[in-house]
Amino acid sequence: MKFIREKKVRFGDGYLDVDLFERDDGQISCLQRAVRKKVTPPHIIAANDRHSRNLLRELIIHNFGTGDYYLTPTYRDEPPSLEEAQRELVNYINRLKRLYSRYGVEFKAIYVTEGGREKDDGSHTRVHHHIVCNAGVPREEIEAAWSGKPRKSQTVKRGFCNSRVIQPANDERGCEAIAEYLAKSRTKNLGKGVRRWNATRNIKRPTVTIMDNKMSRRATEGFITDGRAYAQTLLDAKTIKDAVRSEQWEKLRRTLEKRYDRELIDVISSVNPFTGGVYVSARFRRKE
Repeated sequence: MKFIREKKVRFGDGYLDVDLFERDDGQISCLQRAVRKKVTPPHIIAANDRHSRNLLRELIIHNFGTGDYYLTPTYRDEPPSLEEAQRELVNYINRLKRLYSRYGVEFKAIYVTEGGREKDDGSHTRVHHHIVCNAGVPREEIEAAWSGKPRKSQTVKRGFCNSRVIQPANDERGCEAIAEYLAKSRTKNLGKGVRRWNATRNIKRPTVTIMDNKMSRRATEGFITDGRAYAQTLLDAKTIKDAVRSEQWEKLRRTLEKRYDRELIDVISSVNPFTGGVYVSARFRRKE
């Protein structure tokens, strides 16, 4: 008998991510862990990357908001390697921890290293960093902690650190927009120059719940039909905009918004190449 596995992630102020998987009773008992191979299948790579992007977005929105800081440290000269740039970033994070401590504020941050990707013309994108962190310390001191007087042992010439205050959620400089930018542009750096992101240990995790068979049989059949139809639409459409304008997307949107009583931000749908089951990933925010 078919049923739906529902994974909900609640975070921030009224945000909700939902993953829906079509499952079968027989499938659960028959599945066995495959022998580990050196080469990871493309669909597993895509799924892992999607999970990483979603987690980054969820953590940023869950831990930061209006009034916090968004930093972009850069280099005057290109670092000799990504590893060297990563060391500079970790050292900067440690300096910020000490700076915040002097003000009696606990520092928390999510930080990303970007760049080093080979472009079509053979050149490479410049290495730089992005940091989302809490407020509580003057921005001038935060910027100076990056571009201040260099150490004698320093091998990389640091440039400038641009900082800005995060605006309300519905603003283009809001936390949601920043999270979307850092998560979506991550795929551009796969391969050479992979985007790396880390977080301080005091970052809070969103609430995750997983439930099986909570949909009625009629709702399950309707969801599978709608999800499969939209998955085919995504494959056939020339662009994502064409898919979003489709009748299948509108039907799925109405179904999801009615069930979760939130505004749908976006949704993707696909069919598992091995089990044939439908997978839908939807993102919501609280209705205004």
